[in-house]
Amino acid sequence: MNVYTRFVISAMLLAIFSSTVLAQTPTESESGTAVTTESSAQELAKLKQNPVSGLRQLILTADVSPDVPYSDDPLSLYSLQLVWPFALNEDWRLITYSILPVIDLPGAAGQDSTTGLGNTLLNLFVSPREASNFVWGAGPAVALPTHSEPELGSDHVGLGPTAILFYAKDAWSAGVVLQNLWSTDGSSDDEFNVFGAQYIFNYNLNDGWYLYSNATITADWEADSDNRWTVPVGGGAGKIFNIGEQPVSASFQLFSNVKKPAGSADWGLNFQFALLFP
Repeated sequence: MNVYTRFVISAMLLAIFSSTVLAQTPTESESGTAVTTESSAQELAKLKQNPVSGLRQLILTADVSPDVPYSDDPLSLYSLQLVWPFALNEDWRLITYSILPVIDLPGAAGQDSTTGLGNTLLNLFVSPREASNFVWGAGPAVALPTHSEPELGSDHVGLGPTAILFYAKDAWSAGVVLQNLWSTDGSSDDEFNVFGAQYIFNYNLNDGWYLYSNATITADWEADSDNRWTVPVGGGAGKIFNIGEQPVSASFQLFSNVKKPAGSADWGLNFQFALLFP
């Protein structure tokens, strides 16, 4: 079974899961606030920007770094992401965030790239259902060894904590998602210990338009200090709109890696398209 067949099957399973759960879920949003299919673009933008709002999302992303040193090809990361909430009781909910990546890893100049599935990341956040300007969530993160090529991921399961802090006021919002993952078996060369801090800044404009900066600072604790950190800085814009009756979001960002390991790209592009299910 080749990588594209695996990805299509995984995407179909996610889509089937989404449609099944959606069909069985009441029309009231998991955020605890009634959200109808006539929700304004501004309301949907605020729900989408809040990682624990309870808005259901099916997201397609593309991250492209064109200037990889010593290679003629860009580094490309494509992912299918599913954000889905479940009510635990009247006071608490569980937000699941699943990421299934496909990686196109460039080879050295004159050599072929390696393309295939990466490791799947599952984030589980328990969060209060009560609406407020300041929200939080915390839980476990799990990395599953679903990679199709040895170069595209570790063979070990990864486990660690993850947490969200988010604040919204009028048109502005900001937050951070913190995470650290450790490999469960340290007996081989592909063990890992990685930290991530995803920063979130948003400013909402009229007619569903918004400005934002959303990227992840990473640290590889197994690497030496000179090659440990990757720090992207940048931002972009997006818009909430409808395709027929379906609310969607489309956005674009440009980043510069102000701190990076040797051999990494200096800059990158991020594209995102999301189906929203209020």
